[in-house]
Amino acid sequence: MKVRLAALAVCLVPLAACATMEPEPCTAEWIDYKTDKVLKKFAGENRGLINDLKRLAREDGGINPVTAMSLMGKTDKLRRFAYSFNDIVLPELQAAMDQCGQRPEFVPAFTEFLRKEGVNDEALEWVGPVIGLMQDMRNGEFDDATDD
Repeated sequence: MKVRLAALAVCLVPLAACATMEPEPCTAEWIDYKTDKVLKKFAGENRGLINDLKRLAREDGGINPVTAMSLMGKTDKLRRFAYSFNDIVLPELQAAMDQCGQRPEFVPAFTEFLRKEGVNDEALEWVGPVIGLMQDMRNGEFDDATDD
């Protein structure tokens, strides 16, 4: 019995090594691997809000007013969602991209992430400017305009 377990372990070790190997850095496969790894974790932590955003657009393409009102009541949650994407996800992606000389931009990266999570274009058109405005305010881009 011990011999069989040892033989099984010897056979499984190479398989485990293959399963955990990363693709070669800076290849398209590596960038996809790193991005998926970071975004899947973020999506899992924010599944409820992502589902709310998915329900924002109706099948006919219009915005569901009940869901829109619900989301307006969750502005703090939306703000934390956008900030955590900017403060956690983008730096993790940036660390990976630094090896390749690329820099991810917030709004395109965030909207593409939401699109891949199933949020349709109508909902993105509604929520995109709100998140972009929050990002601009956070980055202090409106501070100079109000100081005049």
